[in-house]
Amino acid sequence: MNDSSIHPQQEAALVAALLRLWERAHGILAGNVHILVGPDSIAAWIEDGLSPAERAVSRRNDGHLLIQRYTEELLNSIQPELRAQVETITGRRIVSGNARVDVDAGQVLYFCVLGEFLTTPSLPGTEK
Repeated sequence: MNDSSIHPQQEAALVAALLRLWERAHGILAGNVHILVGPDSIAAWIEDGLSPAERAVSRRNDGHLLIQRYTEELLNSIQPELRAQVETITGRRIVSGNARVDVDAGQVLYFCVLGEFLTTPSLPGTEK
């Protein structure tokens, strides 16, 4: 469901920000990003967020926990910048947010609840 409070340009900027931050922290290219925008929330996920080697290691009992911890650290490293970019792009404060990696599916998942407006949303290409 797309809400009219988020413009297509903002949606594209959110997708690009999540993908860029994850790929920069992770060091490899990821798959497609999907996003769902509600009146006060955003949900996004990256397909193929893990490398084939990480997926293979995660199938072993001892490897699953290792890959889970590793990806949690990657997410922790990008969360502050991701939060700041989402707030800048939407012009709204994030009330709560969560990011995690589903090691079994190899997907990066992000969800946030949006609060009050901070500023006029920033549309890509319109910054001064």
